[in-house]
Amino acid sequence: MAEPRLDELAENSLQEMNEHDYYHVIEALSLKLQNRVADILRHIAFDETENQNSTKILTAIQHYQKKAGKIGKEAPVDFLTEKEQTALYDSAGKFRVSLYKVLFYFHTSEALKAGVVSLKPAYKYLSIENYLHPKLHWQVNKSRLLEEAGLTFFTDIDNVIFTLKNKLNDAYHRTNQRINSDKNLHIKFDKKGRMVLATPKVEKMNTQSLSALFDDQKYVSILKILSDVQKLTHYLDCFRHYSVKDKKILPKKSVYYAAILGMGCNIGLSKIANVSKGITEDGLLNFFNWHVSLENIHAANKCILELLSQLSLLRLHQNNPNELHTSSDGRKVGVAVESLNANSSFKYFGSGVGTSLYTFIDEFNRLFYSTAFSSSEREAAYVADGLMHNLSINSSIHSTDTQGYSEAIFGVLHMLGIYFAPRIKGLKKSTLYSFESRKTYEEKGYKILPHRYIDVDLIKSHWDDILRLMVTIKLKETTASQVFKRLSSYSKQHPLYCAIKEFGKVIKSLFILRYIDDVDLRQAVEKQLNRIELSNKFSKAILFGNNQEIQYSGKEEQEMVVGCQRLIQNAIVLWNALYLSQKLATTEDEETRKKMLIIIRNGSTLSWQHVNLHGEYDFTQEIEAEKSLFDMDKILSFKVV
Repeated sequence: MAEPRLDELAENSLQEMNEHDYYHVIEALSLKLQNRVADILRHIAFDETENQNSTKILTAIQHYQKKAGKIGKEAPVDFLTEKEQTALYDSAGKFRVSLYKVLFYFHTSEALKAGVVSLKPAYKYLSIENYLHPKLHWQVNKSRLLEEAGLTFFTDIDNVIFTLKNKLNDAYHRTNQRINSDKNLHIKFDKKGRMVLATPKVEKMNTQSLSALFDDQKYVSILKILSDVQKLTHYLDCFRHYSVKDKKILPKKSVYYAAILGMGCNIGLSKIANVSKGITEDGLLNFFNWHVSLENIHAANKCILELLSQLSLLRLHQNNPNELHTSSDGRKVGVAVESLNANSSFKYFGSGVGTSLYTFIDEFNRLFYSTAFSSSEREAAYVADGLMHNLSINSSIHSTDTQGYSEAIFGVLHMLGIYFAPRIKGLKKSTLYSFESRKTYEEKGYKILPHRYIDVDLIKSHWDDILRLMVTIKLKETTASQVFKRLSSYSKQHPLYCAIKEFGKVIKSLFILRYIDDVDLRQAVEKQLNRIELSNKFSKAILFGNNQEIQYSGKEEQEMVVGCQRLIQNAIVLWNALYLSQKLATTEDEETRKKMLIIIRNGSTLSWQHVNLHGEYDFTQEIEAEKSLFDMDKILSFKVV
């Protein structure tokens, strides 16, 4: 009996000590925080469009800025809790300025995260209204904007809900009916009634057997590939000079290739200039500064993708001729310098920091979009970016792994007309939703049952803002990642974010029910995700320089690295496709051609084993005849005192 009592006393003592000492601890640490935050907070411009929640903290911020941080007991305290206000005075009644400041910083930070206050000049913490289409213009021109964005079907929310309700009921009925009639051969239920879903194995792409078709080429220089592709696509023409006033003398083609390889292989411009013949460092850096931009890199990629689209050989890999299946995935890479676009992760980078290189690919192996963002960010926010802001590809169905999925993205992609088909880890634990009660379905003998209701009122009450959000994304006024990063940054979920998530729950439930029932869909998702995983291995082989650690700190520079890397990959994919197409066209024996087609169908043009990415060694020089760099007599006679 004594032991539990001692534990209880120890716990109570700890709680009392924590409550008593907490303010002393943060006050003692306040100086370090003040040194970092004080100047920033004095000069930041806050949006002073007050709402009932922001008045108290805004008053405190305005007072702090007016006094240039030199505050006393006259400082506003209404934003603090009663306990915090009491703690501001010590036993002698003296106002604890340092404690006030640290509590003020905490509350300001929380207010920003919660969206109670926002900043005027900022990327992340603007008011959500700054990201959306202007409200007044929206109210006046709603019909025209919806038509321009192709969203007129979603105007009447009652009709949308009615349609989705019928679809969801039909999906529950169809999926369960096939289970009960034993037509779904790949589903079982354990003793607790939990679903166990199996998917027949999908063969991975056999790149080894495909590589055998390139044997007569031995190793192809990456420089030759870039040159061959240039002759056919003229992608280097996209690297135009920034200045349009005067006609410029164009650099040699070798300078273009050096810049692309220096960035895309992560070698670095200075290093590639110093280890190459015919290239000077000044000339290469001048070319890069005046000719290379993120926009130009995207345009060059587009040139290559356009020729790839014309090759019928790649249609061997298309699952459905009426659909284009795409996928996306991220790869973590280290960043060797301090960067706001990188984050620490011991799992991936040890004591270092890194970023995520996020890439999109379609069934034709066209790498059509890439971006770079901090490794701590969720990939789901960037899915819509790649599908909306690429210059070439119109996706019908898109797949990601669990990192790329969220309920909000289900809702957004549905309204963009793209079927979202992610591979969800722990599918049997996923929550299913319905408009009807669970009991309604239980009485019909269904085994797959909903867990929760859809909050229809929440969706309806914010539908106008959802439509405005979708118009903003569809008309490319703001990227989806910017909007969702702001919405998800609120410490208390924003009503608009809750509403789009609630709508997405309907679409997610429809997808899961079909995914359970349709083995062909599951296999198609698996196959497309195998393709993006192979692409990540490909990108790892390309980005070999500097121990695969990016040497640039800025987001734009990092995206230029991954853009040039994608350019090299697309050039290799195109060269492979052209080579295989020509080989098929010139093969006269029908039986041999059929065998080649089978190999190509089961393989992938994402093949690089036959490509020499690392340059060549020159053994024609008589290096043995050259005088040694070292004078051993002088070295051995030198003594360190």
